[in-house]
Amino acid sequence: MNYSITYQNPAQQYIHIEALFACEPNSKLMLQFPSWRPGRYELGNFAKNVRNFKIVDQKGRKVSFEKHTKDSWKVATQESTELKVSYTYFSSELNAGSTFMDDTQLYVNPVNCMLYIKDREFEPCSIQLNVPSNFELVCGAEHKDNLIKFADVHDMMDSPFICSESLQHKKYSVFGIKFHLWFHGDVVLDWNRIITDFEKFTKTQLEKFSDRKTKTVGFPVKEYHYLYQIQEVRAYHGVEHKTSTVVSLGPANQLMDKLYDDFLGVSSHELYHVWNIKSIRPTEMYPYDYSKENYSHLGYVAEGVTTYLGDLFLAESNVKDFTWYKKEFEILLQRHFTNFGRFNYSVAESSWDTWLDGYVKGAPNRKVSIYNEGALLAFAMDMIIRKESQNKASIHDVMKRLYSEFALKKKGYTEADYKAACELFAGKDLTDFFNNFVHGTQPYESVLVEALDTIGFKLDMEQNPLFSERIIGFKTIKTDGKFLVTDIFPGSNAELGGLMLNDQIIAINDVQVKNDLEKVLAPIFDISLTLKINRSGRVLNLMCPNTNRDVYPIYKINKVKIPSNLNKRIFKSWIAFNWEEC
Repeated sequence: MNYSITYQNPAQQYIHIEALFACEPNSKLMLQFPSWRPGRYELGNFAKNVRNFKIVDQKGRKVSFEKHTKDSWKVATQESTELKVSYTYFSSELNAGSTFMDDTQLYVNPVNCMLYIKDREFEPCSIQLNVPSNFELVCGAEHKDNLIKFADVHDMMDSPFICSESLQHKKYSVFGIKFHLWFHGDVVLDWNRIITDFEKFTKTQLEKFSDRKTKTVGFPVKEYHYLYQIQEVRAYHGVEHKTSTVVSLGPANQLMDKLYDDFLGVSSHELYHVWNIKSIRPTEMYPYDYSKENYSHLGYVAEGVTTYLGDLFLAESNVKDFTWYKKEFEILLQRHFTNFGRFNYSVAESSWDTWLDGYVKGAPNRKVSIYNEGALLAFAMDMIIRKESQNKASIHDVMKRLYSEFALKKKGYTEADYKAACELFAGKDLTDFFNNFVHGTQPYESVLVEALDTIGFKLDMEQNPLFSERIIGFKTIKTDGKFLVTDIFPGSNAELGGLMLNDQIIAINDVQVKNDLEKVLAPIFDISLTLKINRSGRVLNLMCPNTNRDVYPIYKINKVKIPSNLNKRIFKSWIAFNWEEC
């Protein structure tokens, strides 16, 4: 299977693609377009961007075909020994997992736009690029003279690339492995700061999978490429691949300032994915099937463990201080405790159901985030292992074992395998943990309190300073000067008063809400409220009681007064800071 991609008429944003498929005469083929892309566990329906789909044989004769599903075609080859399939692909969306063309670049995620023959995914293939001579090509796969060669279709689908004349590039090495940083966009970079920080967290991650005795570096690939799409508008998105990652960030003028922590965080997160999900992969995704959903309960490992460790590595490598990490951890706690889907759907079930409603908020209080809840469970598991092993093991040992026993042996792992590895290093049965917190909806408070105590910390609650949230029990977003209700605390005064999501708050006790909702609420702290709202064009007055019940508390972690010596040792080995200094 050999392909060509032509860059022409970039203002139209239709990429011209041709595919040459060798075939047997008088056979039947199923041509498949990807339905989703790994790293995003929801259907993408990329075939909606295809136009002018045609097939001819080696002599230029038209070959008939039949649309089989929304993204597949049946072809009877008749006398053909080669099929040339041509089509154009609309590429107007720019994010970390898309395909995009304009006057500055050709950016392709092959998993968006490359047709392939079903059941021949392990055949070698190539892409020939027809681009301007001044364009530079960057890709994690082998390439020369604008020809990219792939071991098979899976390799191609996992190898995004950028062609442009305006790429900025630097590289660094850790343990003999080269890491490349590529930036597309009008951005001023502090290269010394970037390289210094990246070397630190890269070294810390590599050490977790390396063997000091044999001096073996446990990294799945020989070289790695960071591909950054830096935009003028607000953007934050990263997608993992085995030899590279694509990260979209913006606005460009804030990258080295307000966005720098986001830049570091997503980069550390995506690097860890080289091991966790690109190499250490659930059996349900080994190999990937691009034609349909790849259901798995293990999103809390793939994304949760990565979210937890991605931030932890920045602190452990001294790129960021403990104050920063504490704040990030408290954000995880706040998101957890204000998502009441945790009482209705487990993190394992939520992993399975990413295929239903993807990454949007979905039905209120229905499910949880595999990133957020998975990260907290990874922290809890890490602390269980460290405590039970007397600080001799950690979750890093679990992931290293999965890497050696499954990834390096080219096979997927099951949840039973993950549980067994955790139990091995904890030295105890963890069935209750998995039943209650992974597959159940038991509140996390007990396991989080115990985990925090292991490092000499405790979980505290503080009053929410916002009256609308603390006393009434609703959250808002200000859009076009309007305050719209986005969340309602179950059983709160807001819910008792009949407030609904998306209601616009017009006035409170006849005082018009204009620029500052809290300023209107401040003088009427202790009395019942009448909310004047706009509900889809209907203006209503709601009587909202005041039960003097505080909701939406703020969650913090603070040091205990007298930690044990073991607490201090575990804290130091966990994050590389001294407990006394934090």
